[in-house]
Amino acid sequence: MSVLISQRRSSQIYRLVLAFLVCGPAFVARDSSAELEKPAPASSPPLLIAHRGASAYAPEHTLASYRLAIDLGADFVEQDLQVTRDGVLICMHDPELTRTTDVKDVFPNKAASRNPEEQGKPKRGWYTVDFSLEEIKKLDAGSWFNRANPFAAKPEYAGARIATLQEVISDVRDRAGLYIEIKHYEFYKSLGYDVIDKLVSILNANGFNSSGRRDHIFIQSFSKASLLKIRAAAPQYARIQLLPMEDRGRTQDTSKVSASLAREVALYAKGVGPAKQMIRSAADVETFHSAGLLVHPYTFRGPTTAVNRRPLGETQAGGLTLRQLIVADIDSYLTFGVDGGFTDYTDLWVQAVKAR
Repeated sequence: MSVLISQRRSSQIYRLVLAFLVCGPAFVARDSSAELEKPAPASSPPLLIAHRGASAYAPEHTLASYRLAIDLGADFVEQDLQVTRDGVLICMHDPELTRTTDVKDVFPNKAASRNPEEQGKPKRGWYTVDFSLEEIKKLDAGSWFNRANPFAAKPEYAGARIATLQEVISDVRDRAGLYIEIKHYEFYKSLGYDVIDKLVSILNANGFNSSGRRDHIFIQSFSKASLLKIRAAAPQYARIQLLPMEDRGRTQDTSKVSASLAREVALYAKGVGPAKQMIRSAADVETFHSAGLLVHPYTFRGPTTAVNRRPLGETQAGGLTLRQLIVADIDSYLTFGVDGGFTDYTDLWVQAVKAR
């Protein structure tokens, strides 16, 4: 993986350590038949994972966002996967199209009642699985970003198109690694779409199963079942267990880092992707490291969200600007010893690493 890691370390600088509270459980059940994964090598310097691309500066999951992230120094760019009606894997965070496209205007009569997040409780919406790729390609996936982020808006973002996974692979090639999330696997499977089979087929067809390129791929999921299927279908690809900070109806409280949690995950994964609020000290990171796991927390973006960006120069609580707050946040986790992290602000991760 060293071919993907920029050499960015230099001198020491101040450290501002921010305290975070943990909320909510994440559950990973035991797989008694599993064997421990081989310990994953630590990443030095820590991997810069561009969350949905350079999503603070360009429309998430578009080619523009991925290209900008790579230009800014990303080691990996993240792809969330959804499925079209004709079975094509596309890069999009939400299974429903309205947040990041103009689908309501283009296809006002194509809403349907589904709920990939909670089956049995349908919600009316415009879901990717109800549209062909040809229809998806008619949607504007960029103008929403300009409206929501006037301080980062660019005319060329208007009219940006949703990208397929294959388009991203063809565009990125070996300039960065791919960090792919399996989402809503059971929902799509119930409709006849096996996302994992499709993903493995695409990765193998593009040569990532060769010994020289498999370390360009991470596959992550909140679903243990999905990761076990990946392990069975394509053990050559590194698997990351995502750990949520909120209660998702789990029956076991794993909101706190523990050796037992680390041992469970090490049975089938190479690392964890915890909500960063779970990691409160270097000891928490060492707990996972002791089990041979990489630690890639998410998401470094300060008090902003995908739909609530603020100017980086804006002063926050405590007198720091948003830029300073995000850099200090990243720095504190680098001090904890994490192996990488997800950020919307690719350049600020680079800034934090260079300052060390």
